Amino acid sequence: MYKLYGSLGAASLAPHCVLEASAAPYEFIPVDISDDVERDPEYLKLNLHGRVPTLVMGDEIMMESAAISMYLADKYPKAQMSPRVDDPRRWEYLQWMIYLTNTLQETMLLKRYGSGYTTDPDPSAVSESAAARLVRILGIIEAGLGKHDGAFFLGDSLSTADIYLNMILGWDPEIGAGAKDAEGWPKIGKSYDALFSRDDVARILVENGFPEPSA
Repeated sequence: MYKLYGSLGAASLAPHCVLEASAAPYEFIPVDISDDVERDPEYLKLNLHGRVPTLVMGDEIMMESAAISMYLADKYPKAQMSPRVDDPRRWEYLQWMIYLTNTLQETMLLKRYGSGYTTDPDPSAVSESAAARLVRILGIIEAGLGKHDGAFFLGDSLSTADIYLNMILGWDPEIGAGAKDAEGWPKIGKSYDALFSRDDVARILVENGFPEPSA
């Protein structure tokens, strides 16, 4: 049985969705990652960073949300969370997963937690610069979602990239999952609503506090 250590609303959301869709037996173990809470020494033995998620697979321990999500999606193809290696859309899937991790997520963290990236007592310049960059990034993602017919990066085929996108956007109250609290990105909003077409994914989204689409 897998053990997924995570926190609701945090970066454990994406692998949590993949595990649920895989039908593989797993246990979700909550970890308190509040800034004012000291990390459990036992958890630090699993993940020296003290972050989530961490996936325990018997004697093996895996970190990093994107890596865990991609690994599980490939291991359980019946979950239909990633295109197969010989699928002509595979390169697009890999491209967006890396873009979301290296570009969107990095910029989101700079905006939301600017003080951790500068020694200046006033981190506002870091956050403001990241916020401006975020607008351009969302425009690129919006265009990417418009490449194919359908709501997702790969058209009608949901993948971990679509979940990962909305997981990251959900961290920012000024934007929200699906860019619900911002204007100008209708395709991102459409991708979010379409996630709820799958009961297994929708169940985990709701459990993590993500609002269901309005009727």
